[in-house]
Amino acid sequence: MAFATKLFRIAISNHYYKSNNVRNDFDIEPTRSTASWMAERRVRILRHSDGIALIWLSQDYDHPLELFKKKTDGITLSFVMTLKNSQALNLLELEAGHSTGQVYYLYNGHTHNHNWLHSKPFMGSADLVKIQEVAHYPTQPGWNVFAMIDIDLTHWSHTVSKQKDSRFVEPITYSIKIQNRSTFWRYHLVDTQKRLNGPLSILSKGDTDYFSQVKASTELPHTYCAESTMPIELCDQYDRSFSLCKLGGAKGETILLEKLPYPTYDSLKKDKDDKKKLYSDIVVYV
Repeated sequence: MAFATKLFRIAISNHYYKSNNVRNDFDIEPTRSTASWMAERRVRILRHSDGIALIWLSQDYDHPLELFKKKTDGITLSFVMTLKNSQALNLLELEAGHSTGQVYYLYNGHTHNHNWLHSKPFMGSADLVKIQEVAHYPTQPGWNVFAMIDIDLTHWSHTVSKQKDSRFVEPITYSIKIQNRSTFWRYHLVDTQKRLNGPLSILSKGDTDYFSQVKASTELPHTYCAESTMPIELCDQYDRSFSLCKLGGAKGETILLEKLPYPTYDSLKKDKDDKKKLYSDIVVYV
């Protein structure tokens, strides 16, 4: 009779998803050599909504982890992280156009935090390395590699050994945290019925700090534009809304259009002069 012993998890935390409808835009698969090593030693993968878990089908129910540690000296398990959603790079603060010949490299050897697989609080450009520097990068055809993950089982064993109660060892969860992208939002308000006149502003609960003054476009007829004063996070559910208001009058402001639409994931544009500055354009017909 086999006993399932949990070894570790790799969990992806995607900060774009704020609602309960959490998705994972990535797949994690073992390289062929790692898959072969796992099969020989009865190590299996369990799929989770946010990543994977590895379990060992052991024959020893007294001290299975201690037994497994004896098999881990000098062993590194390698996994390929692939992109499932082609639009994810618009949503996430990852390098969509990094130099050819580079790959994200994630591993469990960071001394600042044993549970992070990246070098900073979020996966990002600091984790890009040249492909030839990754010893376990798969060279066989058929791989669409977005990131490489190396789990050094010697590091894993040391971390497990630090747990105080050896009778109730908690499996390690290795985290991959991905920051959602922030962009400058630009509203393009098309005046279809000549309603837009006088001083206009885009407000959030009366707050004028989010957007610059609404001005007539110099390029498009009957169109007014406003740009956010700061980058705003993109996410699947927002905790505030914006309204187009006419300023002045007895009440101080009159709402012309409540709850303006949010940007879509495919509206990313680069600034003509500053390529690192990204815009999300939203066209609204008033």
